Amino acid sequence: MNLIIGLIAFVFMLSVIIVIHELGHFLVARHFGVYCKEFSIGMGPLLYEKQGKETQFSIRAIPFGGFVMMAGEEDGSQDEEEDWLKDLDESRRLNFKPRWQQICVMVAGVVMNILLAWVLYIGLAMAQGYVVEDPLPVVYEIIPGQAADQAGLQEGDHILKVTDGLDVLEPETQYDLLEWIQYHPEELQATVQRQDEVFEVSIQPEKDEETNTYSLGYVVSANAHYVPWYTGFYYGTMDMLESGTSIYRALGHLIQGEGLQNLSGPVGIAQVTTQATTQGLDSYISLFAMISLNIGIFNLLPIPAMDGGRILILILEKIFRRKISTRVVENVIMVSFILLIGLFLFATYNDILRLF
Repeated sequence: MNLIIGLIAFVFMLSVIIVIHELGHFLVARHFGVYCKEFSIGMGPLLYEKQGKETQFSIRAIPFGGFVMMAGEEDGSQDEEEDWLKDLDESRRLNFKPRWQQICVMVAGVVMNILLAWVLYIGLAMAQGYVVEDPLPVVYEIIPGQAADQAGLQEGDHILKVTDGLDVLEPETQYDLLEWIQYHPEELQATVQRQDEVFEVSIQPEKDEETNTYSLGYVVSANAHYVPWYTGFYYGTMDMLESGTSIYRALGHLIQGEGLQNLSGPVGIAQVTTQATTQGLDSYISLFAMISLNIGIFNLLPIPAMDGGRILILILEKIFRRKISTRVVENVIMVSFILLIGLFLFATYNDILRLF
């Protein structure tokens, strides 16, 4: 039963995030007079359609995502010989609009994803009514038989520094330490303070196969204090900024080839969503916000198949004062799309390996 609820929650979450993203493109494109032939919720065979003033609004059979079909998208998806494009005035086509307007259309989807995440973070902070302070990297309780116990750590020990021989971290919070060991899961040398004594120990992070994360085998203590509901605006914003910073750090690690084994695709996200739904609405909303923020930031990357790549092409055209051939743009987008499919398959392969 939990699996079914988790899958429904997963499909709903990604569908809302993608539809909100496409809605951003649609609203700004319409504002600038771009002809939008169709706005669809879902993919695949058509189930229902309603013709608006000029846009067809539809629901399709596969309840996953959606799309907006705009005239003049130079991504290889449109044939200029199609009836609906043949007699369409150039002023209604995206690729004939001023570059700043095209950039606004491209960035609108990202903005909508970030706004959705922001609203969810603020709503969650307001609903909770309390704030949990970031815990220090101080051992509160040892888990018997796990990494910290085997390394000889004791309650009250404060981890001052860790190193894998190359990189060094002086963690300010336990979250800093946990994030770092996900990319450095090999045996570490830790500098530890125990009352007035400072010493070093070797510790091997342990992997939790269920959550696919590494830990050091001890529990920390965090203080919580109640706050007025209206401060949720501030704390929600801070939570979003911290999450965004973590996402950028994770992307930096991936670019350096670190943490590829932790990369997850739809299967992994679905599994995490199932776990979140069993932990309550707060956990699900928190995951919802984080995934929306992830998708928004990922779409800003300068990859031709993504919005960020399309924006980069427009900026390059402005700098060099010449239009890049539509054929070249389409080919570059196609190659980058194939690479993204490869990354998607690799992440899915990782997910399947974790299941077994």
